Amino acid sequence: MRLKKREYGIIGLVLLLFIGIAWAVDESVTVSSTAVGLTAAKYGSNRHAMVCVEGNAIRFTLDGITTPTSGSTGVGIKLEINQCLIVDLNDHVKNFKAIRNSATDATIRATYW
Repeated sequence: MRLKKREYGIIGLVLLLFIGIAWAVDESVTVSSTAVGLTAAKYGSNRHAMVCVEGNAIRFTLDGITTPTSGSTGVGIKLEINQCLIVDLNDHVKNFKAIRNSATDATIRATYW
């Protein structure tokens, strides 16, 4: 039995739908000139997060003590546009703080599991 092009298309769409559901973004946060964290009501008891950066680079910290600062000599680890970070401890998810690295706002998209 040989499948028709239309049937291959339907199978492809179903697979894309399942992949999209599995990796749906749980939260989208605008990162501005004031440090922001992830929303506790969104991540709940999840231990892991994947944070992806869009629009502008950010600086982030995970220790819960240090506040990130922007600029070329800023405090925190820098993530560029289109880079993603896997945060694998619940304490790090809770303590995640980010700030934009320059004058333009950034957006982070977070997925939790």
